[in-house]
Amino acid sequence: MSQQINILIIKPSSLGDIIHGLQVAATIKNFLPNVSIDWVVRDCFVDIVKFSRLVDKIFIFYRGKGIRKFIGLILNIKRQHYDYVFDMQGLARSGIITYFSQSERKIGRTDAREFAWMAYNKKVPFPQARKRHALDILLQFLPELGLEAKLQGELKFSISPSDMAKDIFYDNEQKKCKLILLFPESRQKDKEWPYFRRLSEALVEKLPNIRVVVLAQRWINITSKSPNIYNLSARTSINDLIYLVQNSSLVIANDSAPIHLAAALSTPVIALFGPTDPNRFGPYPLDSKNNVVVQAKDKKLSSISVEEVVDNVWPIMQ
Repeated sequence: MSQQINILIIKPSSLGDIIHGLQVAATIKNFLPNVSIDWVVRDCFVDIVKFSRLVDKIFIFYRGKGIRKFIGLILNIKRQHYDYVFDMQGLARSGIITYFSQSERKIGRTDAREFAWMAYNKKVPFPQARKRHALDILLQFLPELGLEAKLQGELKFSISPSDMAKDIFYDNEQKKCKLILLFPESRQKDKEWPYFRRLSEALVEKLPNIRVVVLAQRWINITSKSPNIYNLSARTSINDLIYLVQNSSLVIANDSAPIHLAAALSTPVIALFGPTDPNRFGPYPLDSKNNVVVQAKDKKLSSISVEEVVDNVWPIMQ
């Protein structure tokens, strides 16, 4: 494909899924430099798409802001013409956007729900693996462009972190410190491991030369007398989040978007799984030495001990 190709990707949410979609877009850009990619994304996730520098035009989907906003979005998209429309979401709203887009190739997921499939003229097949990872499903869009269904592009972000994010790497003598990032948050309470406070204390006790940083969208009440534990929850931007994950030594998180961001940026990650299946939602690829999954055998996160998590830290930090 040497001519200009225009693609619309519809992937409004969630953050982890958007990161997976951006990894697919990075592969497309790696092999097809003449491709122009536009993206439909929720208003709260615009920055992660914008800072990837992979997308030429962003269409903002305002969830819960009324039918007028949604019609305005559809009308803006309808003014464009695309060679391919990829509905990577596969739900009613993304199906409606696909239906009204101007393209002869409207391609969606085989597992699309809420009648979204009615907008497609083709559905991508499922990957052959019995347990299909969420990213493997999105990779099936690549063969539509003549590409192999595997990641072969590097995801990078163009960012300007705050002074707070940059300064946390340096001590009073301006020597650089190693950081371990903790993400105690998840979208579901049953996916939140309850022992992050104890873990932070155990890490600084056993690794006195590292700093532990707690990050989350909302305030997480993890306090400590240790000068090497920093609680930055509810205090960082998406720029800071990307910068910290990209430059830290290790991320420890629940089943949530940070494990996918860390894996995409090749930062070592320990992912804690309870009720969900890491074969489908774990850090990709699961066989990477950088991606460690600790799974509760009874699917209850409280069954994972602090000692079990700490034991997985040593091989990474040595």
